Amino acid sequence: MEMTDLRTLVSVMETGSITAAAKALNRVPSGVTMRILQLEENLGVQLFLREKKRLYPTDKAQSLYQYALRILALAEEAENRVRGMAPGGKFRIGALESAAAARLPEVLARLHAGYPQIALELVVGTSRSLYKDVLENRLDAVFVVDMPEDDRLERMNAFAEELVVIAPEGHSPIRYPDDIGRKTLLAFQGGCAYQNRLVNWFRAHGREPERIAELASYHAIVGGVIAGMGVGAVPDSVLHLCRSDGILSVHRLGHPLCHATTELIWRKGMLSANMTALRQCLHSTPEVPGRSIAPEKNTDITLQK
Repeated sequence: MEMTDLRTLVSVMETGSITAAAKALNRVPSGVTMRILQLEENLGVQLFLREKKRLYPTDKAQSLYQYALRILALAEEAENRVRGMAPGGKFRIGALESAAAARLPEVLARLHAGYPQIALELVVGTSRSLYKDVLENRLDAVFVVDMPEDDRLERMNAFAEELVVIAPEGHSPIRYPDDIGRKTLLAFQGGCAYQNRLVNWFRAHGREPERIAELASYHAIVGGVIAGMGVGAVPDSVLHLCRSDGILSVHRLGHPLCHATTELIWRKGMLSANMTALRQCLHSTPEVPGRSIAPEKNTDITLQK
């Protein structure tokens, strides 16, 4: 297989047709068709079903597509490194919703201003889904919380977070699970590290949450608490984005489980020029109330523009 074969396959898979792939690759449709046919012949497998002038990828095409993405990304990284570590090209970042909303705007603004040749893509998900995406090379780097040690990954501290409980204004102080009682706990959807931490806080006091309602965003959690659905669990940084003064009370639990570090992680051996630029922007972002930068042991970052 040649790199041209893989680029052709990726284009056909992503555009859905020979004609669209040919346009994207600036080639004639017959040339794209010939590449696909030669690739099938060389591999001895059928990559596409052809019915009524339409292509349907087989499971073998889907599998090869995933490998092709990884190979092409690695080739691009090698080319950038050989050419002098110049940041540029597609850069796929994943983040928790809280980090994407409250932490990353300043960082990504610095990245865009300093390196406009980077084509940034931002994906929002849970720690669990983002961890899987970076391992399977669907993302180049992710901001996550409470990821296990993994020899396939490298990591650095990014942000210090505090998990707080929010309740309607005038609610009595909350320091222990019994102060919440039988109220419904509003938390981010499954796979959320902060929900896991709050559940473990209950268990550290010998209790279990009475009811948990999972919502799709932190703004929905804040809205639910205001509407009287229950109490909510959110990172403190999120509250700086919500107009909640006078209608919410914020309760700091004072437990080690309520202090977390958002980490930036990436595949080992994949410290590209784009990654180095992102790390530099993280360290150069000024601290503001509610958005502290987590301490990092190794801050020796150099970058060639």
